[in-house]
Amino acid sequence: MPTLNQVRVTIECGPNNIKLREHQVQYSDGFVSSYVAVPTQHKAFNIHVTSEGYIAPGLAIFVFIDGVAQCNRYRADLIIPERGSKKEETEVEFRLRQKEEKFADGKWLGRQWEFADLDVGQYSAVSGTPTR
Repeated sequence: MPTLNQVRVTIECGPNNIKLREHQVQYSDGFVSSYVAVPTQHKAFNIHVTSEGYIAPGLAIFVFIDGVAQCNRYRADLIIPERGSKKEETEVEFRLRQKEEKFADGKWLGRQWEFADLDVGQYSAVSGTPTR
């Protein structure tokens, strides 16, 4: 995605983290959205978030895919850049790879995100019902 307020988000595929091309980029009040084409091969993907310069003392990231909450991350120890400060102290880099679900017993389960073929099934024009 294009940079917004010094934050860049990219969707990357495969073991080499190849960036996917964005389409229909739209800016609004404090956010940017875009679409990516799903690769034809079954591939794992991740969301890479980086900042380019100091933004604030903290940054929270919430990931929703098709309106479903997937995961979140928060970094609260960023410092205002000064002479001698390191990039890691003033900027963020997150690589998000999975949906995280919390169970009633307090345990968590992570499921890696993957692009897969869409199973649209068959449709019977005669009965008007889906078939398999």
